[in-house]
Amino acid sequence: MMTNKHLSKVTTLKIDKDLIVSPSLLRDWVRSIVIPTCMVYGVTVYSVSTCPSQRKGFHVYVEITPAVHAELAWRLQFLLGDDCKRVSLNRARLRAGFSDWNKLFEGIPPTLRTVYKRPVAVTECG
Repeated sequence: MMTNKHLSKVTTLKIDKDLIVSPSLLRDWVRSIVIPTCMVYGVTVYSVSTCPSQRKGFHVYVEITPAVHAELAWRLQFLLGDDCKRVSLNRARLRAGFSDWNKLFEGIPPTLRTVYKRPVAVTECG
């Protein structure tokens, strides 16, 4: 897929999950799917937060570094299990060059619950 190069790089992956899962299953998904998948593409996950979606399930916000091109963000969201209709709609938005291609609909600003935060490396001073 070719995207317009004028689109801003992405530091937050947004994933729509249309199901309810236990906190332990969500932690397993982050540890066994989200972090390793991002690592394959040279991306580090700094935090993962969730909030309920308007209809059913929940939305996931994955804070990453380095910032990635929109096309790679779209690909990662697909690989991490984003809603299929949303994947198709976002692909069309990307192809059309829409800068606001990566929407999640929540009405009022969501209250996020952090489910993963990357440990800070301790360095020695000397």
